[in-house]
Amino acid sequence: MDPTLNPYSPGAGLRPPDLAGREREIAEFAVLRQRVAHGLTSRGIVMSGLRGVGKTVLLNELAAQALRDGWIVGKVEADRGESRRVFREQVAGTLHRALREATGSFELGARLRRALGTFKAFSLRTDPTGGLAIGIEIDAERGRGDTGALETDLTDLALDLSAAAVDHGVGVALFVDELQDLSRAELGALCQACHEAGQVGAQFYLVGAGLPSLPGLLADARSYAERLFDYWSIGALVDQAATDALVRPARAGGVDWASAAAELLVHRSAGYPYFLQEFGKATWNFAPGPHITLADAETGVHVGMASLDRGFFTSRWERATPSERDYMRAMSVDGDSPSQSGEVARRLAKRISSVGPTRAGLIHKGLVYAPEHGVIAFTVPGMADFIARQPAE
Repeated sequence: MDPTLNPYSPGAGLRPPDLAGREREIAEFAVLRQRVAHGLTSRGIVMSGLRGVGKTVLLNELAAQALRDGWIVGKVEADRGESRRVFREQVAGTLHRALREATGSFELGARLRRALGTFKAFSLRTDPTGGLAIGIEIDAERGRGDTGALETDLTDLALDLSAAAVDHGVGVALFVDELQDLSRAELGALCQACHEAGQVGAQFYLVGAGLPSLPGLLADARSYAERLFDYWSIGALVDQAATDALVRPARAGGVDWASAAAELLVHRSAGYPYFLQEFGKATWNFAPGPHITLADAETGVHVGMASLDRGFFTSRWERATPSERDYMRAMSVDGDSPSQSGEVARRLAKRISSVGPTRAGLIHKGLVYAPEHGVIAFTVPGMADFIARQPAE
């Protein structure tokens, strides 16, 4: 079939044509926005899950809906790389764009002027040259957002922006992807801002996404974090939702799936959205159409798995050092299930303390995570099977 009409789009954060299986989350965020319109507060949202389950896609969808409602919206991706941007700088940059848009649609009342002054004070701590100017002449608000302490200044900014937004019946939301990559202090500052905003009924919300370890990291940063957010566990799609994600986009293009063909892809993908998109794309491109058969699907799975091996899995495998690969091989004995750190060390015939740096390196690279003390697991589904297919080194 014509590849230019292929409805499947595997990629990092690429939105599929049908967000099947995420209706509940989208509906819950709609309730939050409606409550804000009625002057009622809610909790922020933290979603967590393995890579490839569609957290970024869902985060982007929620941000787009808030923007359509006229909210002040900022979106950043946390980064722990060597050239990472300071989180304060990221926040200032994204809110700079949001506030330039707000000044074009909101009446410039006293509370908005104060919020802009607080933002200017906040941003001058990042760019003393004033490069993040809003486009109107505003003096920096003295004593607001200007201490240099992120915890204090972000709280000031959240409160003042929310006060301005409420005049227009909207809220302020900061969307943060890869939230687990923020430092403990940065996570604490976000929690503090949300906590103080909630206590005074201010409409400031964090909507974050990250790996399954994220709830524990937030709780470590602030003990009250478990009560501060609604926690969403984002996982594989159930069979019907996975089938819908395959069948409905094709049907819109006049193409039908044989039941056995769709069942094969749902089974082989284990319901993981990224794998579904990869297998669906390969099947579409191979099938003569307009009916996708079981034979087409079998070829699609074979081609799609080869593509995953070349990109999705290999890119992670090649980032690991030889000792880190040995550690992951020892983990792969347990399949996709979590491994006991002590058992992994035993398989490597080493003391737990001696493999601690290797484990820490893998966590830092985002290849594994610690769901609980003394336990380690892969951040991507299917990694154990991929490792089993690799020749011994």
